[in-house]
Amino acid sequence: MKKNKKTYTPNMVFGINGCLNVLKAKKLEIISIHIMINGNAEKNKSIDQYCKNFPKQTQKIHKKDFLNRYSGLRTQGIVILFKGKLYKEIPNFSNVSSNFSLLILDNIEDPQNFGQIIRTAECAGINGIIIPEHNSVDLTNTAIQISQGAFVHIPIYKCVNINRLISDFKNQGFWIVGFENSIEAKEWHDLNYNEKLVLIFGSEGRGIRKKTIEKCDFLATIPMQGSISSLNVSASISAVLFERLRQIKSL
Repeated sequence: MKKNKKTYTPNMVFGINGCLNVLKAKKLEIISIHIMINGNAEKNKSIDQYCKNFPKQTQKIHKKDFLNRYSGLRTQGIVILFKGKLYKEIPNFSNVSSNFSLLILDNIEDPQNFGQIIRTAECAGINGIIIPEHNSVDLTNTAIQISQGAFVHIPIYKCVNINRLISDFKNQGFWIVGFENSIEAKEWHDLNYNEKLVLIFGSEGRGIRKKTIEKCDFLATIPMQGSISSLNVSASISAVLFERLRQIKSL
């Protein structure tokens, strides 16, 4: 009796910026490139140049058929289907530089938040993002789309046991910092980010798991001044990561 072949659902990205990053990524396999005739993407010189590397996958489609197929999506006239390994194996970081920083996302489930965090982390020079294997957000098409192609440029890792990984990171010379709102802790801008750091963030609702908080060397908070008690997690991460970048650049 023959075994059933495993079905594989390709990933999809649309829009000029996201598609350009996917076209440039040598680690991804391009399945198809659909371009709307007389659309913005067809007129874009960079898109045209990179599509020449994929003549068999590129298909130009009349506007009516393209819009019917991709109704409701802000495509800018291009949609790409691709596949590839989206997660990397976690290496040993013992020998990295002192300003090396990793981001751990704990209890985060919203793919739109995840996509924005990926984009922010890549722009702010973070060296990698780690998510739990279970009960966590995944690198879905929504996250990929919101990241605007940043997922190609920043390593993303999955981990079975975050607390065990934190112990490994401590042995590799990292300081572990957990960020929580509404707690008695050091303010986010008073931290020294010129170190080898692991920065941990949880969701707005559940925060970081208690056992994970207990593993942190330091806790930090972003005090709220208004009536709302917490920031969206992607906004909190943005504030912290760009403060880190400011400190590093000011050396």
